[in-house]
Amino acid sequence: MIRQCVQRALLRRRPSPPHLLRGQFVVPFSSLPRPPFDNDRDRDRASSRSFSTFVSSSSSSSSSSSSNRFQTRRPNPASGALTLRRSLGISRHPDPLVPDEDRSLNTRADDDDDVDDDDVDDDGEGTLTSLGSGKRKKALVTADDLELADVWDQSGDDDDDDDDDDDGEYRDIFGDVFASSSKSSLSKLSLVKDEVELSPLARQNLKFEEIHRELDKRKGRLWEDSWVITEDEWTSTDTVDDMEDWNPNLATRKSLESVKVFDGGVPTLNQLSALPLPPQPPPHPGHGTPAIHAKHRKLHVRTRLRTAIQLAIHDDLLRILQMTEWRQKQEKVDELFEGIEEKVREREPILAKLPEFGELVERGLEDVLEMVQARMKGVGKKSEGEVRETTDSEVETNEEPTDRERLVDVMNVRGEPVVPIFMDLAAAAKQRSDTLSEFFSRSNEAGVPNLVYPLNVHHNEGVGRMVEEWELAANKETKRIMMREAIKDVAEKIVEATEGSDKGAARVMVVGKRGVGKTAALAGIVASARVSGHIVAYFPDGDRLRRYGYYVEPSSHREGLFDLPEIAKEFCTELSAAHGSDVSSMTASKERMQKFLTDGQIDRVFRRRDEASDGDASDAATEISLDKLLEIGSGSTSLSSGCYCAVIDVLMNQTEKPFTVAMDEFNCYYDHGHYTHMDFDPTAYTFMPLNKITIFKPFLEAMGLYPSVAGTNIVDESEGDTLMKWGSVIVAISDSKAVKTEFDNALVASARALAKTERSPVHVVDVRRFNPLEVQHILYNYEVTGVGRLRFDRGDTALNPEEVAYLRMVSGGLGQPLLNACMLP
Repeated sequence: MIRQCVQRALLRRRPSPPHLLRGQFVVPFSSLPRPPFDNDRDRDRASSRSFSTFVSSSSSSSSSSSSNRFQTRRPNPASGALTLRRSLGISRHPDPLVPDEDRSLNTRADDDDDVDDDDVDDDGEGTLTSLGSGKRKKALVTADDLELADVWDQSGDDDDDDDDDDDGEYRDIFGDVFASSSKSSLSKLSLVKDEVELSPLARQNLKFEEIHRELDKRKGRLWEDSWVITEDEWTSTDTVDDMEDWNPNLATRKSLESVKVFDGGVPTLNQLSALPLPPQPPPHPGHGTPAIHAKHRKLHVRTRLRTAIQLAIHDDLLRILQMTEWRQKQEKVDELFEGIEEKVREREPILAKLPEFGELVERGLEDVLEMVQARMKGVGKKSEGEVRETTDSEVETNEEPTDRERLVDVMNVRGEPVVPIFMDLAAAAKQRSDTLSEFFSRSNEAGVPNLVYPLNVHHNEGVGRMVEEWELAANKETKRIMMREAIKDVAEKIVEATEGSDKGAARVMVVGKRGVGKTAALAGIVASARVSGHIVAYFPDGDRLRRYGYYVEPSSHREGLFDLPEIAKEFCTELSAAHGSDVSSMTASKERMQKFLTDGQIDRVFRRRDEASDGDASDAATEISLDKLLEIGSGSTSLSSGCYCAVIDVLMNQTEKPFTVAMDEFNCYYDHGHYTHMDFDPTAYTFMPLNKITIFKPFLEAMGLYPSVAGTNIVDESEGDTLMKWGSVIVAISDSKAVKTEFDNALVASARALAKTERSPVHVVDVRRFNPLEVQHILYNYEVTGVGRLRFDRGDTALNPEEVAYLRMVSGGLGQPLLNACMLP
């Protein structure tokens, strides 16, 4: 593209041919006679015209006045080359990573003995060395010289005459005139042109190859990229329909074997809380917690040293366990301490450079021996893995060699490595069809499984990027979410609160940086909770709910509160579609409905129920089932808010089935308000907090977060215990929405403050970036499901350690940038 721009610029301002400029006077503009001018623009125009006229007249009279010729010193070619480089916007600095002998630099001949006399000008300055000289130093052609030569060949040198090529005079795009002879950087290509007669296209291809070869040496990546679109690719008429169809057989065996999917598709909350999953990396030190990162690094160093120590003393330790006399054991242990430092130094040459390496190794050997002794007594440390209870007599007899191996392997070196596991929502809909409702066994029009309903892709904004990965995948038969330690922690908090004889409720807040997978974590919890039999109210788009409520009106029965009738109808429709069959056995009495509806509205509700059931005698006159109440609310704007609030009140105060509320983009509820009404503020200038709106009030009060800084004046107005009797409230904040960081920090701080309360604490779960193992398995999954450029590369990306490290570096271990990087070729 740069080359085409230069060529077009040269066509618009074509320089004079070299043979017209041969031997002409080079006179500065200041010495030319100038007429008076009225303004600067006339002066500039006249200067350009007088200069072209002067050059033409000088060239026509050069033959008659040859005796009066004199040649002034011409400008240095390097200045014009530098100008052209700047105009092209190309950086040609030598790569410091390339060895000196491989650098393509033009150097002046410093040794006078190695330079011919013809290559020294009158001033004694050495010229640039040329290709093909016998005694001269070999000069390599750089990309700069080839770029200059390419511009000159396509602009000023139209003739292939040898005389013109030898002269070497040319003009750059700014009109600088360069001298002939070997001083020009083009002289390096003169011998190549003279020795072989090449067509213009062949010479151009040769220059391109030299440029690409030079640029390839300067790259830091250890593989090659295609720099040129070939002629076949330009003229190709293939369309998308002509491309090869993707099939699962295109994935490599390594990727297929590495990706583990949970048997059954989606685990229950109990199963999820017990899964062995790789730990999260520490928080980034640049995020304000360097002490935690430093502590993790020290622990990582100790773990690596203990692993190296175990491998170094493995055979000696087995022989010590077989000894019966205490004196022999003590002598062998002393020998271990004497030679352990050198053995570990060979295994860890990088850590061996630590100043306290000897002390760390000696302390690590003591820890390993203590852990082996504790395993012999059956009191092994929980942090080092599973402990097998072994009696002293069993150790002394040593009847089973496998038992001795298990005792020695305190660092779990020979154990099965812990790898990430994926849940498959599409597989769960098929394999759990006997336990799931028919609605959860299907998917919507966009292919999103109903297990995470109403999660979908909004036309304008959307919620996270998790659904986008499913859309971009070639395999439409699987919808996977990686189960991570953060999801496991959330499941543990829910299980601790809801399982057992004492039924209770859990409050969990999911936090993390943008793109780490908070939406995916919340969606995974929703799917697992529904598989576990929970009734789930899922609100994935909090930013839309707090802004686009259509209209707000005062509540007809609850003074000081306001309704969003259209949003309430939407909530009734979603809850009825997802859990209508689960709530059909629950009922709402007239006394409970009187808290949210007037007497006239209650009569209308029962009248509509009777009309829909054709006067069924089995329907009670004082209570109504929750599924019918949701159906009535979804069909009436005036009754939707009261019906929905009555259903939520029943679900939060029952112990028949656990009730879980999941709210994404929760920080948007504490941003600047968007709803106002004259009954709230006569001037309609003040926006109401969302706990003044009936459909949001029970959830905000159940979470119980009232930060010191918020967009609206949100205060605690709850009465009594507002938390549900059996279930959980799971919320997640979003960094991708336009919420002030000050509001987010205050909200998280209020949650951490409530984490210290004894009754119903708020658990804060931090979702961090992917660790290297998780990045590797994400790439395996992309190849298996056919995402982006991994669809047809047959393992070139996922099996290349340099490429995997590069993708992890450019993405920062975040899900969204990693997906973007995998989409680019």
